[in-house]
Formats: sequence, structure tokens, C-alpha cells
Amino acid sequence: MKAIQSKISLAEQAFNTLKEEIAAGRLKVGDPLPEEKISAQLGISRTPLRDALHKLENEGLVTIKPGKPAAVAGFSRADSLDHLDMRRVLEIENLRRIIHKLDDEMIEELESNMRQQKEAMEEGNHQRYLELDSAFHIMLTRINPNHLFHDMVKKLSTGVGRAFLTLSNTIGPSVESAFMEHKSIIDALAAKDLSLAEAAMTRHLENVEDRFLKFYEDREVSDDGLRD
Repeated sequence: MKAIQSKISLAEQAFNTLKEEIAAGRLKVGDPLPEEKISAQLGISRTPLRDALHKLENEGLVTIKPGKPAAVAGFSRADSLDHLDMRRVLEIENLRRIIHKLDDEMIEELESNMRQQKEAMEEGNHQRYLELDSAFHIMLTRINPNHLFHDMVKKLSTGVGRAFLTLSNTIGPSVESAFMEHKSIIDALAAKDLSLAEAAMTRHLENVEDRFLKFYEDREVSDDGLRD
């Protein structure tokens, strides 16, 4: 975990750093987050760290109990499926709101993300791929005038990405499928074809759910935080 250098918005920086560690699976379900240790690692005092931990608690990523250190929160299969269900609703509606706002610059940003996805896929860097996958979906909400779409999709993507990391250390086949589905979404957006874009996004998110359920069924899940 890298130390925070800037003295500006320490609580926000601590929040972002810890959230990234959780989403990437470097902090695992049930891991304690003792204030003295974490504040030392981040190079900050306990006050901004406490603010960050409370914000993480509000997002469902951390549990805080009296007399005990904060800990990385668990999640269930049902929770993750609920997240995916909400993502379908939000991301399809988001496409309807941004389709006519897309310009060549935005398409190029999406294609740049895709090139990075391909590199991560070819390197077998699944953690990096999942980060880029999440960024791809969040990027599409950035030009929506309603900033709540961005905030909610970002929050929902965190739980889903963490679920995949926890459930499977080998996600190669799903990475390749997801990559091609992302390409179909970009092609439809570049053509300004809303119906095609909606169909591509719907198919992609349904496939994400199918892959998630397959991972869950194929992998013997222990009691280390995944509960049902």
C-alpha cells in the first residue's frame, strides 16, 4: 500500500487508496484495518483515516464495530446479483442519455481503454483487466449531465469486480468474452445506433451475470467472507 504524499484532502485520498486495495483484492474480506497500522502505512494521522473508514462503511465496503478495528466487509452472491441488476437499469438508461453527446474524442478514449484491456488480457494480468473493465463502464457515465449515474455505477462496479476477484483466480475465458462484448458496445456507439448499443450492453451484462454464477457454482466457496 503506497503512502499518501499530498496534504490536500487526506481523508479523500485515504478513502480512494483503501477502496482501490479492496476492489483489487489486495485487502481481502475480513482483513482488519487497525488505525495505527493503516495510518502509518499511508503516512497520515488517524483523524483523516477515520473519516475515510466511515465513508467506506457508508459504501458497504467496511464494517465498524465498537471496540474492534474496522474490517473489510463481506458480501453475498445475492448482493452481487442485486448490483448487476441495478447496473443493467442504470447503464441502459445512461446510453439513452449520452448517445447524442458522444464525440470522436470520447470514442477515442474508449478505444484507448480497449487497447489497454487487450494488453492486460494478453499479459494474463486479470487484476489490471478488471480495473480497466470497470473504468470502461464508468467512462460512459462521465458525459451524463446527471452525476449520480457516474457515482452509482462506480459504486456498483466495485462490488461486482471484488466478487469476481474473490471467486476466481483464473478468469481468462471470461476476459476474452467480455473484451469482445465491449468492442460491440463501442462499435454501436460509434455508429450512434442506440438500439444496437442497448442490445449490446444488455447482452454483455447478462453474460456477466451468467459468468458470475458459473464461477460461483464451479468454485468451492469457503467461509472467508462469501456468505449466502
